[in-house]
Amino acid sequence: MSNQRLSFDDSAVCSQCGYQPATVSVAFCPGCGSSFVPASRSRKRKRIGWFAIPPMLHPRCYKWFVFISASDVVLTWFILLLGGTEVNVIADAVIANAGLQGILIYKFCLVVLVVMICEIVGRRRPGVGRNLARAAIAIAALPVVLSIAQLVTA
Repeated sequence: MSNQRLSFDDSAVCSQCGYQPATVSVAFCPGCGSSFVPASRSRKRKRIGWFAIPPMLHPRCYKWFVFISASDVVLTWFILLLGGTEVNVIADAVIANAGLQGILIYKFCLVVLVVMICEIVGRRRPGVGRNLARAAIAIAALPVVLSIAQLVTA
């Protein structure tokens, strides 16, 4: 990582994460290590209606997180149908009060909350946001792995 001055009017954006510094005095992004490109080549915002939505920072991580979270709901419901119990106290209360629809809404809200936190943190610190998304995948995968192990041994 060199600290060489770039020559394109100090208007640059990171080619990997979209980080845009006030002044460009380095050739590589401090957050993710990618090189800077002229700001005219930056990612375009998608227009939906009257407001612009920036592209998501870690769509591949979010796809895995949604997949694993959905697998958790399916496996939990299958275990409950076989006579098992829910270990998570909050999820157990939601299931007891609202059933399958309640647990789907609860899990959806958790997924949206985690993605929003990863996006907010990632806009300020790209590396931390990416690691947070990866940690969310690992944490969400733990109950899935345990559920599969419980089903295999039963």
